[in-house]
Amino acid sequence: MKGFSVALFVLITITAALALVMQTTVFQFLPLIPDMLLILCVYLGLHQHSVGGSAGAFLLGYFNDSFSGNLVGLHAFAMSLVFILVYLVSKRLWMDNVVSNVAVVFVASVLKAATISALLAFYLSLDFPWSEFLSTVWFEAIAAALMAPLVFAMLDGGKRLWGID
Repeated sequence: MKGFSVALFVLITITAALALVMQTTVFQFLPLIPDMLLILCVYLGLHQHSVGGSAGAFLLGYFNDSFSGNLVGLHAFAMSLVFILVYLVSKRLWMDNVVSNVAVVFVASVLKAATISALLAFYLSLDFPWSEFLSTVWFEAIAAALMAPLVFAMLDGGKRLWGID
């Protein structure tokens, strides 16, 4: 496993910018918005076991915080947590097939939503609407899991095209 190269940094940055634009503009018209930045974070956790991968996951969360309007640090913490857990799972299990990648994105989406919801409930001391959360988080996770193979294939194709790894 090679380190985080400049070409890979550029590829992830371009993909993250496109994902952020799509997530904040194009997907707003859909009933379910897949978390494209989370998919990139899972990709980093599965394929980039380095400091660059963890920094990339944190930056993805930070950019999500910058455009979401929530408390700063919520998405950055949740993305970092997702990266660490995906990294630990991928070190122990074989994760090079589509089914396992989709399952990891689904679980990561639920984990990120639960982490952000718990932190919001803790920081804001609100009576959190857990019933609404539980009724929608599954559909958001399914939307992200369905988009994951396309995003992973595009990233892998970009890596082959640019001769990365």
